[in-house]
Amino acid sequence: MSKSLFTSKITEENGETKIDKWDWNALKNALDDAGRKFLTNQKDCVETHSLMNGRLLISTIAVLFSLYAIGYDYLYPFPESKLVIIVCVFSYFASVGILTLYTSFIEKGCFAQIVQKLDNNTFYWKFFSKQKPQKENFYVLTIELQHGNKVIRKIVEQSVAKYFDVNGVLVEKNYYSDLEKFCSQMFNEKRE
Repeated sequence: MSKSLFTSKITEENGETKIDKWDWNALKNALDDAGRKFLTNQKDCVETHSLMNGRLLISTIAVLFSLYAIGYDYLYPFPESKLVIIVCVFSYFASVGILTLYTSFIEKGCFAQIVQKLDNNTFYWKFFSKQKPQKENFYVLTIELQHGNKVIRKIVEQSVAKYFDVNGVLVEKNYYSDLEKFCSQMFNEKRE
């Protein structure tokens, strides 16, 4: 393959990303946002929101249970609405439990989900991130590529010092070049 499908040259839209270096959540969110931006700016890539839509659907069902209980209690005050309120309260908490399981075992920290269509082939890319336990300065990025039934997963652990300067500004060039390298390696592995 002579030409890479991925490019680390992304146009700047809103300037630099500056964070408080000691705030892990801000740091992780900055890297996640830059990773999503990298993927969505690649050739023939379209972001899909199916995981987020699943979470919203479960949340909507939970809210509908509570709204139904409130409306029923308004129309038929408490002694009459006792059974409906009990059923709705249990259903609400069951829905919230299902939502917790969904975010823990299905979403798993996925911050970007992309569909890439090339030459009648469809590739599904997912980026997951987390903090390395016991090491606050390590960012763990899991890249997943699915084509048909074949799934390739690459786990990358990097020190965040590589991607941020001393003032807390994200050095996107370093991050994008690493993402380009990792995604190209995975894409080439898929072809073998």
